[in-house]
Amino acid sequence: MKLAAQLYTVRMFTNTDDEVCKMFERIRKAGYEAVQLSGIKAYNPQNIARALKENGLSVCSTHNSLDRIVKETDALIEEHRLFGTSYIGLGYFRGNSLEEYQNLLRDLQPALEKIAAAGMRFTYHNHAHEFIKFDGVRPIDYMKEHTDREKFFFLPDMYWVQTAGASPARFLADFSGRTPIVHFKDMKVAQEEGKNNMAEIYEGNMDYDTIYAECLNQKVEWVVVEQDFCDRDPFESLAISYKNLTQKFRFENAQPRG
Repeated sequence: MKLAAQLYTVRMFTNTDDEVCKMFERIRKAGYEAVQLSGIKAYNPQNIARALKENGLSVCSTHNSLDRIVKETDALIEEHRLFGTSYIGLGYFRGNSLEEYQNLLRDLQPALEKIAAAGMRFTYHNHAHEFIKFDGVRPIDYMKEHTDREKFFFLPDMYWVQTAGASPARFLADFSGRTPIVHFKDMKVAQEEGKNNMAEIYEGNMDYDTIYAECLNQKVEWVVVEQDFCDRDPFESLAISYKNLTQKFRFENAQPRG
């Protein structure tokens, strides 16, 4: 199992090509050797690929808009070849009925076929709203039951699964074989009502001992650290999570930091 940083965490430092290059330098200094591409505002594939190489960073996966996945599938496939990753991810979708999720699967089908034919994998990243029941059915379960397990994979966010009132470890077991990548971020109790309750790994209250063990059981390939909102410099938050995780667990591409 390998460790990566989700770049959505540092999206505010990606407004220009130069900022993107400096951002990669800071990610590498925080300890990470791999990233998930997401939230980059100055999205220049050639510049990104060059900066990744210069900083010795690999790419585990990406997040993309539904529009790009459906309408620019061929271009996305070529970009992923440039980045050296085979995982093409949908970062966000919210339906307000089961029918909207049914329509999503219909609209995605041609792209799923192309992605699979190219030897790549599609991943769906969840938030909490996929657990809202419509006529007793959770969309996350509907998508699992109505998609090809060889062409439609899930990238579960442990924080959002917990927020939805579900068990992260149980979720991984229930979706066995379909979660090659997972997101880690922790949940704290906010001191003030309505304030940020996202935290660095092991700085909150989630049971990451059990979650990590289940990731091993399910042969998860990548653990990706993400923190949408930070109470400190986001690079510092990523470094804290890296330190806490690598001191406690083993990752193929990471070394413990003091």
